Amino acid sequence: MASARWKKATTAVKIQNAAVAALSGVPHGIDGDTFFSPKIPVTVRAAIPLMQDEEKCTKAVFREVLKLAVNALLKGKGVGDSSVIKCADIEQLAKQAKTFSYHELSVALTGLTLLVCTAVRNRTKVSVVTKNLKEMNMPEPHIDDIVKALRNVRIDLQNKCVENRVRAPSLTSFRWRVDVAISTETLQKVFKPTILCETTTSNGETKTFEMPVEQFHHLRYNVAKVLRNMEEVERHPIMRLAFQSDMEAFDKGENNDE
Repeated sequence: MASARWKKATTAVKIQNAAVAALSGVPHGIDGDTFFSPKIPVTVRAAIPLMQDEEKCTKAVFREVLKLAVNALLKGKGVGDSSVIKCADIEQLAKQAKTFSYHELSVALTGLTLLVCTAVRNRTKVSVVTKNLKEMNMPEPHIDDIVKALRNVRIDLQNKCVENRVRAPSLTSFRWRVDVAISTETLQKVFKPTILCETTTSNGETKTFEMPVEQFHHLRYNVAKVLRNMEEVERHPIMRLAFQSDMEAFDKGENNDE
């Protein structure tokens, strides 16, 4: 009889603990309304409950984890590259924190890195980040720290994202010279000029090709035409107004949170 009561009490405690964990975690059904759309990553969902534990994740500990995540994004090859985080750094932080185990700290660090990375990549306004994090049950003191970090490093991370975006190799060098064919197998005197070109791309690849003078002039004309069209588009009043409007809207969203 006592055994049955014990099992019943244990089951009730398990159900209660599961309900508390479900309420403290990220609510389901809000994925599409957040800046993570269409789905909140599993790593972020796993990190939120760890950050809600005030005894384990104190303000000082959270700031150290956030600092490590931001430094990893700044030192990585691109936004989202956290490969520069060393196991020794995580172990040292776990020893300093004492409240977090190595595994828990790794989960919190991964989720926080992905959170900051996604906000920067999507150019999410601070007001939207704050609203979404509140809906995801992130503690407000931690939200303030995340917002401050975004304001401080957003420009640097955006520039890194542009520099390391996926793109075709660019042209770093273009050399050419004029060669004159004096004769061929069929003609004794030709004296026809040709252009020998050598290009070098940003990935170090070098290519050499030959073209007639007419084709070379055609290439020069098209390049000059494209450059002129680009300058005309940049100088167009509509483009300047659109750029200014975009910046004002972004700044307005930033200032509303201050």
